[in-house]
Amino acid sequence: MTTSTTDAAANSEAAVHTFVAFMTAFGGAQQVLKTRMQGHAEPGLGPLHLRALYLCQRNPGAPQQQLVQALGRDKGQIARLIRDLEDHQLLVRTPDERDRRVWRLTVTPEGEQKCGWFADMEAALARDLLGALTPRETAQLNAVLQTVQARIDAMGEVFVKTIARN
Repeated sequence: MTTSTTDAAANSEAAVHTFVAFMTAFGGAQQVLKTRMQGHAEPGLGPLHLRALYLCQRNPGAPQQQLVQALGRDKGQIARLIRDLEDHQLLVRTPDERDRRVWRLTVTPEGEQKCGWFADMEAALARDLLGALTPRETAQLNAVLQTVQARIDAMGEVFVKTIARN
């Protein structure tokens, strides 16, 4: 085995180890958030519901398609999520005045309260998980996460182009 082959194998193994550690940490953070939400959130609503509601609050009247893109989920999953939020009277969906095929999303006053509660809960978890990092460590982590996100975005673009060709 040549040195470059050995280096490539070591890099590949390190990448897999880092990926598993990243996914484990991300899953753990999600689980802690779900646990903290228990007893305080609406029954049947999880972090994804409240993240979507928060995004709608930040972009009043945004089209449903924008939520699909922002969350990286399929249209059917977002439609079910929106229906759940409507059923809990946290979100209102109205047809666009110019294009009736487009749905505009607006957070209700009760939804506004839930957004505030969720933002506070996320901020507390962020402080608990990341508050002990030094400013340098925070900057390094943000840089790495931005690089990973850029690669994810690029992979998504390639995937969409491949599907479009087929």
